[in-house]
Amino acid sequence: MSMNPLRIQELLDLCITFLSESPADLLSCSLVARSWVNPAQSELFCIPHLTSVPSRSDRAARKFCNALSDSPHLGHHVRELSMGNWPALIQSLDAVTFTHLHTLRFYIKNVSVASDLYRPLLSLPTLRTLHLDTYSRFSASLKFLVLCPTIQHLELSCREDYEESQADSTSALSERPPFIRLTSLQLEISGGEDPLQHHLNQAALYPLDISELKVLGIWGSGAIWWNSLPEAAQERIRILDSNFWLGELDVSPFKSLAVLRLGMIQGGGAESDVRCTLASISPSNPIRIVVLGLSNGLLRYNKEECAKIDRILLSLASRDIRVELEFHLDTQGAEEKVRDWFPTITAANKFHLVYRSYGMRADVWLRDMLPNL
Repeated sequence: MSMNPLRIQELLDLCITFLSESPADLLSCSLVARSWVNPAQSELFCIPHLTSVPSRSDRAARKFCNALSDSPHLGHHVRELSMGNWPALIQSLDAVTFTHLHTLRFYIKNVSVASDLYRPLLSLPTLRTLHLDTYSRFSASLKFLVLCPTIQHLELSCREDYEESQADSTSALSERPPFIRLTSLQLEISGGEDPLQHHLNQAALYPLDISELKVLGIWGSGAIWWNSLPEAAQERIRILDSNFWLGELDVSPFKSLAVLRLGMIQGGGAESDVRCTLASISPSNPIRIVVLGLSNGLLRYNKEECAKIDRILLSLASRDIRVELEFHLDTQGAEEKVRDWFPTITAANKFHLVYRSYGMRADVWLRDMLPNL
C-alpha cells in the first residue's frame, strides 16, 4: 500500500520552503491536511511579512494582530516581530503567549508614555535582540530599556539629550550596578549643529553593561565621545563600525579588534578623518578586515584625500589585511567609480568589492562575520 503523499515529510518540507515568501500560499498550505497545519503556520508567523509602505504596513499589522488575538496559540510560532507606533495593536496582543520570540523591532514616538504598554513584550525571558527607533531623548530611552533585562543585542536610534536631563540621569543612576549585559551595541544619536557630547562610560549608560561588549557600532552626528569608552571595554571589542561625522578615531586601545568598518559620509571633511584613522593601524594591531563604506555617488569626496586613503589601503592589504570597498546594494558602475577614486589598490587588485544593505546591524556583524575570525 503506497503512502499518502500528503504525509511524506520531505515533500511537506519542500513545499513549505518553496512557498516561504508567499503568505497567501502558506495559508493555503495550512488547509491541505491536518499534518500540514503546524509547519505552514510556523513558517507563516515566524517572521511576519509586514511591508514598509506605511498604508499597507498598517493594514498588514492590523491583520496580523487580529489573527493572533483570535488564536493566541499562534504566538508560539513567532520568532521576530517588527511593529510601528501602533499602541492599540500592541495592546491587542496582551493575551498572546510568545514562547520563542527573540527579536523585537519597534518605532515608538515617545517612550516615556509607553512603558506599561510595551512591558509584556519587553520583559519576555526569551528576548535577546531589540531594535528601538524613537523620537525620545537618549536618557529617556535608557530608562525605557530597564523593561528588557534579558537582551544581549541592542540597536538604539534616538535624539540627543538636553544638558540638564543628561546631568540628572547620570547623578540619579551612577550608583546602581548595570544589569543588561550586552554583546553588541549599535547607537545612533541625532543632534543639531553643536550637539551635546554623550559619554560611553558605565555610569552614563545605565542600565547597560558593556563590560563584555564584542561589537560596537556608532552612527549619526558627532554627539558621542569615543574617549569615554572604558579601557576594559575597548580591549574586548572585536568588531567596530563607525561613520565619520564623528571625527578621527584612535584604534590603538582596541587590542582585540578584528574588523574595522568606516562609513565615509559625503562631505564635512570625513575623508581626512578616515585617512588619519586608517593610518593609526599599526603592524601590531590584530585587525584582519578593513571595510570602507562608500556613498553610492562618490561624487563629493575630496579626490586628493582619497588618493592618500588609496595608498594607505594598499599598505594595509600588503600586510594580509582584507580590504573591502562597500556599496549599499548593487550600485551601477561601482567598479568604474572605485577605479577612478582608488586607482592604486585597484591596479594591484588588492581589494574586495562588496554590496550590503544600508545600515549593517551590529547583531548581524556578530552573527555573520565574527564566527569566521
